[in-house]
Amino acid sequence: MKLRRPGTSPELLPDVDPEQDCQELPLVTVGQPSDKHTSDDDQAHGDSHDHDITWETVADPTAVSAPTTQLATWLHGRGRWSIGLERASLVVEQAINRLTGVPHLNPLYHTGPIATFLLLLVFLSGIYLFFFFQYGYEASYQSVVRMENQFIGRTMRGIHRYASGALVITTLLHAFRMLVWEHFRGPRWLAWVTGLLMTAVIWLAGVTGYWLLWDERAQLLTDRFVHFLDSFSDWGTRLLLFMVQAETADQSWAVLLIIFAAHLLLSVLIGLFFWLHIKRLSRPRWVPELPWLVGMGLVLLLGAIIVPTGVLPPATFTQLPGPHDLDPIFLFFLPLAAGWETAVVWGGLLLLGGLLLALPWLGSRQQKPPPVHIFKDRCTGCTKCALDCPYQAIQMVERQDGKRHKYIAIEDPSLCTSCGICVGSCDGLALSLGPSAPEMMWEAVSAQLLLAQAKGDSVWLLFTCERHARVGKPAADLAGQAATELVVLPCVGSVPPGLLTRALDAGVASIQVVGCPPHDCLNREGNLWTEQRLTRQRVPRLKRAYTQAPITAEWVAPDQFGQAVTEPPPPADNGEPDYLSRRAMDVDIPRRGLLVGLVLLLLVMLLQIGLTRLPWTPHTGETAVLQLLVPDLAQPLRGHQSALPDMAGSLEVWINGRLSQQQPITTQALHDASRTPYYQAFDLPPGDYHLHLILTVPERRATYTLFEQPISLAPNQILRLDHQPRLNGFCVNQICGY
Repeated sequence: MKLRRPGTSPELLPDVDPEQDCQELPLVTVGQPSDKHTSDDDQAHGDSHDHDITWETVADPTAVSAPTTQLATWLHGRGRWSIGLERASLVVEQAINRLTGVPHLNPLYHTGPIATFLLLLVFLSGIYLFFFFQYGYEASYQSVVRMENQFIGRTMRGIHRYASGALVITTLLHAFRMLVWEHFRGPRWLAWVTGLLMTAVIWLAGVTGYWLLWDERAQLLTDRFVHFLDSFSDWGTRLLLFMVQAETADQSWAVLLIIFAAHLLLSVLIGLFFWLHIKRLSRPRWVPELPWLVGMGLVLLLGAIIVPTGVLPPATFTQLPGPHDLDPIFLFFLPLAAGWETAVVWGGLLLLGGLLLALPWLGSRQQKPPPVHIFKDRCTGCTKCALDCPYQAIQMVERQDGKRHKYIAIEDPSLCTSCGICVGSCDGLALSLGPSAPEMMWEAVSAQLLLAQAKGDSVWLLFTCERHARVGKPAADLAGQAATELVVLPCVGSVPPGLLTRALDAGVASIQVVGCPPHDCLNREGNLWTEQRLTRQRVPRLKRAYTQAPITAEWVAPDQFGQAVTEPPPPADNGEPDYLSRRAMDVDIPRRGLLVGLVLLLLVMLLQIGLTRLPWTPHTGETAVLQLLVPDLAQPLRGHQSALPDMAGSLEVWINGRLSQQQPITTQALHDASRTPYYQAFDLPPGDYHLHLILTVPERRATYTLFEQPISLAPNQILRLDHQPRLNGFCVNQICGY
């Protein structure tokens, strides 16, 4: 099976006439032109135009040191921490490449499209489940039970659950790769921030999805959420009171409708963040290639059929949840005990999230290359730079200077990542990074050639990107290689085909381009565009006369640089080296590689299913819970002639004659019924107890007995006292009444 990539034919922007707008101005000779390889066939296929300046007409340099130094200013600086992280991650990547046999099947190179595909599956399966979902404590749970009893519903629930977990894992992997590459600086800040926020919202949407089931997990989520709100306000008490009263009034549909609205709102936010995430990208990859689509879809389908998600017992306000499976991807916080453990975990996550969000604006000592600069007097409006730019930093506008070409390219430095791909797309030398003219590239190359040729050796010219130069070890890999000259550019997409042919005409024996693996380019499309230019599939093409010239290319990871520069080109049928095939990125995917890739997907899915089914017992059976939920503490006082509503007091809870809890009650709360709801939970061993609930007003030496009677708690029982209190007894100034 052979994988092909998009964009294999020359492109032009809409409304551009290739016969008029892409034909350049008459030739003005600069230096000595070399047109011996330009044929009528090249002209017919758009391979050569009469530019003001071409790589064949650029004059040779008069200095040998300054151009190389200037070219180094194009390179991005990277921190040691990011280089170290990438070298460590390459160990894992190469292990996967060795298993599959080809880098095309490495899932780490496809984390963005895989996440998009999973997000689509989550949305589509969620829409299907929505049509069969009902609202209400009992109604919601029973609708899930009915879906689980049907094959299609059970399968869609499984796909929804497993795709959601895989989506979180994939987005975290994608974020890690962007962090390693330092793709959060400059104009990439928007994609970085929205990606992090989108991951957080995906996690929240998963939590609310679990809450909608209204089973024992939902019961635990409700308990944790109430405790969280009560830690800084009385909102938790009010929420629990609302949920209890909704059950009593048979209005529980409102509770589930609110949870569903939150789930829907989070889904809309995911879509918004996703749109912002790709807003500045040209040609975003929506889905991975066919093998990944088929493999992932098949694995998710098999996982949903073979290992259904199942249904837990329903949530109840009278019994503690029993043992069940825990999903640490979404519900990792449930086992945390209240107190310092929860504070440390959430505090650490918030601190880490804030630090990651602030990364684009944290100062960096690393070198920042200049943005794109267009020499307007050379631009012929051919549109190739605007089409090749991966980040929409170049736009074509209609000319207003009276020249015959319809368009002129306009740069937007605020969107430029200084990848240099546009420099490689322009055979008219109209683009550069910074104010230095692009001729500097030939000056730098020619200067190195002059030094090497002075030694009388045949020169081997090697172009590579800054990722290979910084993460790999090209100096060590090239040690001992005779007359090898290394040219480092921001991306191999910066290499114009005309520069290579000029170097061959200048006496270079052979040229090699070493770029990133397929779908793993540091600048998204730089390796793809260069491969298509060198194989004559995209303009500006390598000239036809150089089809079998000694120009080769290798598309490997930085730690494979040494292996790439030692492999000879394969021979053709006539026994001569086949240089054209050595430039291609397309490979025949072996069946073994497809099988290994499918097995890897299955193993990852089994691991994820295993993670979502970790056994957990939230309660041991040696505990019971006493919940006191009083809608209005002051209600029995307001109608009593001896009540003292103008004084503050406190509520005391006595269990078996011991003071267990004391809560102050303000004067304002005694006047306002909406301010005096009370909730408190006590974990107690099963057994018999005597409960005494007293409201005291110390300044008037008054006590009011709101509740006093024996209670009995069974193992795992939740005893909730949520009735309106009545005045069981009162004492004022040592005078008591009933």
